[in-house]
Amino acid sequence: MSSLENVKTLLGISNNTQDNLLNLYLTRATSFVKNYCNIDEIPSELDEVIEDIAVYRYRMNGVENVKSESKGSLSETYRDSLPDDIIAQLNRYRRVKVV
Repeated sequence: MSSLENVKTLLGISNNTQDNLLNLYLTRATSFVKNYCNIDEIPSELDEVIEDIAVYRYRMNGVENVKSESKGSLSETYRDSLPDDIIAQLNRYRRVKVV
């Protein structure tokens, strides 16, 4: 199954209306991983992490800059970075960049 199909399954999307947006998130997630880890090639072990990043960013679309919001007794706080479990997985493949 392709990454796009995996992401659609994780998000519960069964049609093709979001394919362009999801492909953009996958492309940006791939670039982020390469830059964060200082690598040129993505190991297959990171394919699922890239999918998770794309899903996370898709779900955060529209609330990127919201730190906290309260309405009556309802209060919401959103993350401003990737979840710790994703960062931990990336750190295993991160290379030190020599300047």
